[in-house]
Amino acid sequence: MFEPQNSLEALMQAASKDPGVAPAFYQALLETEIYLLTPEAPMTPGRRRSLKYQEKINVATVDFQGLKWHPAFTSKARISDYVKEPETCLGAVARNLFEMLPHSNFWLNPLSECQKPLPASEIALLTSGEIFEVLKKAK
Repeated sequence: MFEPQNSLEALMQAASKDPGVAPAFYQALLETEIYLLTPEAPMTPGRRRSLKYQEKINVATVDFQGLKWHPAFTSKARISDYVKEPETCLGAVARNLFEMLPHSNFWLNPLSECQKPLPASEIALLTSGEIFEVLKKAK
């Protein structure tokens, strides 16, 4: 059974059952740190480091429904559920990651009981703020 590790996961779980919670989930997502797998980034285990200006990194992707997706995780525990070997990851506020990787598809918590594919079109609506208008009209 899925046990939320933080408020973002609690909102994500609630939004999957009640569309009325979606705006709160999206707002929290924009402001919360999420994690991407960066398998080739030099990193000392157990340590944190900042990206250098214009540093190039390789962000992991998976194929799903004929598209490439960045597996993204709402907590470090979700990473451990997905990969069994230690993996280097990048943690950053979701809005910043979405801006760093424009036109990308993200898949929150793949293989988890509480997951959400975020296609690039949905992220564009989210980062522009238009998604909140779309959700209002859908009520």
